[in-house]
Amino acid sequence: MTQKSTPELASDETNPPSTPDPNPKQARAAVKRCCAAWQRVFDEYMKKNAKGSSTDKIFAAHEAGPAYCRAMPTLAGYESIRDFLACAAHGILINAIPEKRANQLLYAAQVALATLNCEPKSRKSA
Repeated sequence: MTQKSTPELASDETNPPSTPDPNPKQARAAVKRCCAAWQRVFDEYMKKNAKGSSTDKIFAAHEAGPAYCRAMPTLAGYESIRDFLACAAHGILINAIPEKRANQLLYAAQVALATLNCEPKSRKSA
């Protein structure tokens, strides 16, 4: 195995291999919708109940988490499941979704994907 030089490594990191994604804009739109719902509830909480302390921000974020989840796409169809997973992953990364809830959401998406594979094929008319 050949050793790569530092410029080659940097080039590899800035140009990751492309992965097929039929509609990345749709997934980004779903994540933006979830983040907007989170931000709206967070801002409302801070405006009504908070003095701007770090404790207030923790409570506001806790209140905003369910809004993030309510804004997630339904688990109906491949594209919606893909968008749901994108929102779940992003929500986990930004701590909008707690670990226990994250496990439940990811399991629900896994079951939904499995049911897509089990759907009966449409019958051809005779």
